[in-house]
Amino acid sequence: MKFPIKLVASLLASLSALSAADPAKPNIVYLLADDLGWSDISTHPGGSIPTPNIDRLFKQGVELRNFMGWCVCSPTRAMLLTGRHPFRVGTGPETGGELEKAETTIAEGFKAHGYRTGVFGKWHNGEDPDTAEFRAAHAEAFKAMPNKSLKSGLGANEHGFDEAWVYYGGGADYFTRRNSGGKGPVSWWHNREYRPQDAGYTEDFIVQHAMEFIRDNKEKPFFCYVPFHIVHAPLQAKEADLKGVDPKVTDKTKRTYAAMVQALDKNVGAILNELDRLGLRDNTIVVFTSDNGATQDGSNLPFRGGKHSVFEGGTHLPTVIHWPNGKATSRTWDGLCGALDMFPTLMSMADLKMPETRPLDGKNIWPSLRDNTVSPVESYYWAWRNEDAIRTADWRMHRFFDHNELYDISADISETKNVADEHPEVVKSLTAKLTTWADSIGAALTHQTPPAKFNVQPAPEGEVLAVTVTITATAKPKDKLIVPIASWGGSQFATDWVEFDIAFAPGHPKRQPFYSPFSGNEKKAEQLIFKRGEGIDQFGREQINGPGMQNSAATWEHRIVGLCSSAPGPLGRHGIVFTGGQPGTYTVYLDNLRLRHADGSTEPIWTNSKDTRAKKVADNELFKDVQVRAVPATEVRK
Repeated sequence: MKFPIKLVASLLASLSALSAADPAKPNIVYLLADDLGWSDISTHPGGSIPTPNIDRLFKQGVELRNFMGWCVCSPTRAMLLTGRHPFRVGTGPETGGELEKAETTIAEGFKAHGYRTGVFGKWHNGEDPDTAEFRAAHAEAFKAMPNKSLKSGLGANEHGFDEAWVYYGGGADYFTRRNSGGKGPVSWWHNREYRPQDAGYTEDFIVQHAMEFIRDNKEKPFFCYVPFHIVHAPLQAKEADLKGVDPKVTDKTKRTYAAMVQALDKNVGAILNELDRLGLRDNTIVVFTSDNGATQDGSNLPFRGGKHSVFEGGTHLPTVIHWPNGKATSRTWDGLCGALDMFPTLMSMADLKMPETRPLDGKNIWPSLRDNTVSPVESYYWAWRNEDAIRTADWRMHRFFDHNELYDISADISETKNVADEHPEVVKSLTAKLTTWADSIGAALTHQTPPAKFNVQPAPEGEVLAVTVTITATAKPKDKLIVPIASWGGSQFATDWVEFDIAFAPGHPKRQPFYSPFSGNEKKAEQLIFKRGEGIDQFGREQINGPGMQNSAATWEHRIVGLCSSAPGPLGRHGIVFTGGQPGTYTVYLDNLRLRHADGSTEPIWTNSKDTRAKKVADNELFKDVQVRAVPATEVRK
């Protein structure tokens, strides 16, 4: 049968129009360096390590000049995966935390639209899966500690990834993929297949399997997440990479660091070259960034601070997006944005509908990035140890227990001059924003006074804990004794508070004993969770100062303190801390020691004698006659 020429032309035109209206979905390749500083790449002034492939990508794409992450690994990764603040998803401010199955991830978002999804490298948003093979390896690794329980997780595949070649810890050995220091079993997996037998350098495996994934899926859209391990400690480079370092660099640590950065650059180049070879580059959205700033071995210049700080150097990350078909090429964009915004932004760039999620904190910056207009992101927030901080387009403010620091970022990106006294109205406005933010996510800030709603009455009953210590005349105010009283094996998050009822026997010094969680060895005062500027109760008092009763006429007092600074993780050990300086025998009482969660529920830590976990404390020249016992509440008198 012959069709009229006009009809054939009409059909061809319709097919052409349909094709134009429904272009191929773009691929996504998300390259995440680990601990890479702003000036660890040579495209930035001060960068002394040559990174030609990364530099070329920055010139080809749109450099995001104000891209924010967290100051350590896990939270930034959770921000990318969920578009939600790390405190909402059970990670941060420190590393660790298991991403809940109920969280909707960026991988699930793309998978719902027909994308193949893969992750290759360092997961660090949960523990190793529990399989028979891994359980056996765990038992073998800890055969000298037969009571050490296995803490298992869901695994990356449970979060929307079709293909996963990953390890689950942090700071793993590059050649054995063991935890740093040789502790624990090897962590290296292909999906749920445990593969401790694979030998080689971690980054080689990461790149090899990422490129295989790209080749295998070249005919369909894919989301390829590549969280490199480089340049995280331990600093370990291959001999071949060390040979490529400038001979003028003679310091061993600097040579190794430079070799690792250059290896990262080669690996980025290999992935980009593979996209070019397969003809996929034009319609692939490539993102390159880091998870946090560099350690002292790298360079964050011109920023202040680095990893483990929420100054610019810890959270302001080198970032570029390249997508030729979307005209994301050859320019810079100064809008405020960050890892939180990548989920909704990449979905928008691919013209895909966002899935149903828990409330998002990230925003879609694509229209502003595309049109070179002002960012919809007004501010970024952090809480870290003894401070919380806010970053806007113009300002960065750090709020401590007893003071604020304000920096005019538009003029002082290095945060060299604190202008808080010169701009009280800005401090007031940003303080209100910080407080509103903390309340909105339920952050239990360790360095700020808890909300008034927690100021409830004490309710001791039944048995209470009594701890008695004799302080000798030799003990000075700087001397401390930590008396262990309890342990707790549950998980603690940045939205958790610890509360307790406390009383003191008559005759105590002005500086009273105080309660504090602690980690590690009770012989080391630096292991205390409550330290200077942290451990602030609802009356605005530092616990380390040993505050007495707010109401001098009261026998018991209820206290509550935020635990944000030590989250996430087990709040394992608990003690009463005595301080030297005034000799005598003193007794402190404690009851209703418990954790209060954001939803108002509580978990007991010490309620009666069955919860006591004390060990004999030997006498010494500073403290002696230590007693830990349960007594009736009726025994406590003013």
